[in-house]
Amino acid sequence: MISFERMEATLPRLVRPTVAYPPEIPGEGLVLRPWDMALVRQMGNWKQRGFPYHGFDLGHLADPARAANALASAHEPGPHRHFVAVEEGRAVGRVSINLQDVSGLYLWAVHVPPEEEGRGVCRRMLAALMTWLEDRYPETPFVLSSNTFNEHAHRAYRALGFEVIETRWHYDRELAERLWRVTPADRQPIAHHIRFQLGRWEVRTFVFGRVPGTPMSTGQRPR
Repeated sequence: MISFERMEATLPRLVRPTVAYPPEIPGEGLVLRPWDMALVRQMGNWKQRGFPYHGFDLGHLADPARAANALASAHEPGPHRHFVAVEEGRAVGRVSINLQDVSGLYLWAVHVPPEEEGRGVCRRMLAALMTWLEDRYPETPFVLSSNTFNEHAHRAYRALGFEVIETRWHYDRELAERLWRVTPADRQPIAHHIRFQLGRWEVRTFVFGRVPGTPMSTGQRPR
């Protein structure tokens, strides 16, 4: 089990520099590329999973104005880098990284659409990104968080060497807004993962950590 003390011991004392975007990052059967308009259009056509996973849905990118705003935001200066996983020109997943989070290299917006699930896209995508980052930040741990009901994603994270380092209750604005609009029957499948606390909905969340160099298993191969 990875402890916070062990994670903190691996953090560098100096502020980590922010690396520039590479043209692409090679992986197993895919490459990671920075967002561009052609890829944004593809992501806008991805299938959507809906409640309670709707926070990752990208149907709004089908609107040209919102797509342009999202693309501009993805290339804003700062610590965040946003990548699309691409197989033979087809967008199959996405992931973002915060290079300056106090807890380490923080992975977020890990998203594989329903039509691409079951082929190890998440594992291969994250493995490619973490391998690239380990060369540039060899002493910095990786961190991500996930709602506790997202068990399918947890299997991928554990295969890549992540372990749960903390469990907490988290206010997820988009999920909380949706919880007000669904029936108790709709909430039942995730009932023991949510609570109503001090006038708002919260979701139970795992914080995962991974020490650099931990072995990774990418699982299934691309089709």
